[in-house]
Amino acid sequence: MKQERLNLFLIDMKYIRDLHNVDDRVSSVSPQIGKQHRIYVGIVVLCDARKYLIPLSHPVEKHKKMKPKADFDKIVDKKGKLIGVLNYNLVIAESCVVWILKN
Repeated sequence: MKQERLNLFLIDMKYIRDLHNVDDRVSSVSPQIGKQHRIYVGIVVLCDARKYLIPLSHPVEKHKKMKPKADFDKIVDKKGKLIGVLNYNLVIAESCVVWILKN
Protein backbone atom coordinates (compact mmCIF):
# COMPACT_ATOMS: atom_id res chain seq x y z
CA MET A 1 0.00 0.00 0.00
CA LYS A 2 1.35 3.41 -0.98
CA GLN A 3 2.05 5.79 1.91
CA GLU A 4 0.13 9.03 1.37
CA ARG A 5 1.72 12.35 2.28
CA LEU A 6 0.29 14.05 5.34
CA ASN A 7 0.14 17.84 5.35
CA LEU A 8 -0.03 19.77 8.61
CA PHE A 9 -1.55 23.23 8.92
CA LEU A 10 -1.53 25.76 11.72
CA ILE A 11 -4.73 27.58 12.57
CA ASP A 12 -4.73 31.12 13.90
CA MET A 13 -5.21 30.63 17.64
CA LYS A 14 -6.83 34.07 17.98
CA TYR A 15 -9.62 32.79 15.76
CA ILE A 16 -9.98 29.64 17.89
CA ARG A 17 -10.16 31.82 21.01
CA ASP A 18 -12.86 33.97 19.40
CA LEU A 19 -14.81 30.83 18.45
CA HIS A 20 -14.58 29.56 22.04
CA ASN A 21 -15.94 32.87 23.32
CA VAL A 22 -19.04 32.37 21.14
CA ASP A 23 -19.42 28.59 21.49
CA ASP A 24 -18.00 26.79 24.54
CA ARG A 25 -17.98 23.47 22.64
CA VAL A 26 -14.83 24.78 20.93
CA SER A 27 -11.90 23.84 23.17
CA SER A 28 -10.13 26.70 24.90
CA VAL A 29 -6.60 27.79 23.96
CA SER A 30 -6.28 30.14 26.92
CA PRO A 31 -2.77 30.62 28.34
CA GLN A 32 -4.36 31.43 31.71
CA ILE A 33 -5.36 27.79 32.09
CA GLY A 34 -2.24 26.36 30.41
CA LYS A 35 -3.91 25.49 27.10
CA GLN A 36 -1.93 27.82 24.80
CA HIS A 37 -0.12 24.84 23.21
CA ARG A 38 -3.30 22.90 22.41
CA ILE A 39 -3.38 21.95 18.75
CA TYR A 40 -6.29 21.13 16.50
CA VAL A 41 -6.09 17.96 14.45
CA GLY A 42 -8.64 17.29 11.78
CA ILE A 43 -9.47 16.48 8.23
CA VAL A 44 -9.37 19.19 5.59
CA VAL A 45 -12.16 18.76 3.06
CA LEU A 46 -12.99 20.63 -0.11
CA CYS A 47 -16.58 21.62 -0.82
CA ASP A 48 -17.36 23.90 -3.74
CA ALA A 49 -13.65 24.85 -3.95
CA ARG A 50 -13.59 25.97 -0.28
CA LYS A 51 -11.58 24.33 2.48
CA TYR A 52 -13.05 23.29 5.81
CA LEU A 53 -11.43 21.65 8.83
CA ILE A 54 -13.45 18.91 10.51
CA PRO A 55 -12.00 18.58 14.02
CA LEU A 56 -10.88 15.13 15.15
CA SER A 57 -11.77 14.37 18.76
CA HIS A 58 -10.80 11.57 21.11
CA PRO A 59 -13.65 9.20 21.87
CA VAL A 60 -15.40 9.14 25.22
CA GLU A 61 -17.74 6.51 26.64
CA LYS A 62 -20.93 8.08 25.23
CA HIS A 63 -19.54 7.88 21.67
CA LYS A 64 -19.51 4.06 21.82
CA LYS A 65 -23.32 4.04 22.00
CA MET A 66 -23.93 6.81 19.46
CA LYS A 67 -24.81 5.99 15.88
CA PRO A 68 -23.22 7.93 13.01
CA LYS A 69 -25.48 10.70 11.75
CA ALA A 70 -25.35 13.97 9.80
CA ASP A 71 -23.18 15.81 12.37
CA PHE A 72 -21.14 12.93 13.82
CA ASP A 73 -19.04 10.02 12.58
CA LYS A 74 -16.89 7.36 14.22
CA ILE A 75 -13.36 6.38 13.27
CA VAL A 76 -12.56 2.74 14.01
CA ASP A 77 -9.43 0.66 13.52
CA LYS A 78 -9.27 -2.63 11.59
CA LYS A 79 -10.48 -4.53 14.65
CA GLY A 80 -13.51 -2.27 15.10
CA LYS A 81 -12.10 -0.39 18.11
CA LEU A 82 -13.30 3.22 18.35
CA ILE A 83 -10.20 5.44 18.04
CA GLY A 84 -11.67 8.86 17.23
CA VAL A 85 -14.73 10.84 16.23
CA LEU A 86 -15.48 13.58 13.74
CA ASN A 87 -17.83 16.36 14.85
CA TYR A 88 -19.17 17.99 11.69
CA ASN A 89 -21.08 20.58 13.70
CA LEU A 90 -17.73 22.07 14.81
CA VAL A 91 -16.38 22.61 11.28
CA ILE A 92 -14.06 25.60 10.85
CA ALA A 93 -14.43 27.47 7.54
CA GLU A 94 -11.46 28.47 5.39
CA SER A 95 -12.46 32.12 5.19
CA CYS A 96 -11.84 32.51 8.93
CA VAL A 97 -8.63 30.52 9.21
CA VAL A 98 -4.99 31.31 8.60
CA TRP A 99 -3.70 28.18 6.87
CA ILE A 100 0.06 27.78 7.18
CA LEU A 101 1.44 24.64 5.56
CA LYS A 102 4.06 22.99 7.77
CA ASN A 103 6.44 20.58 6.02
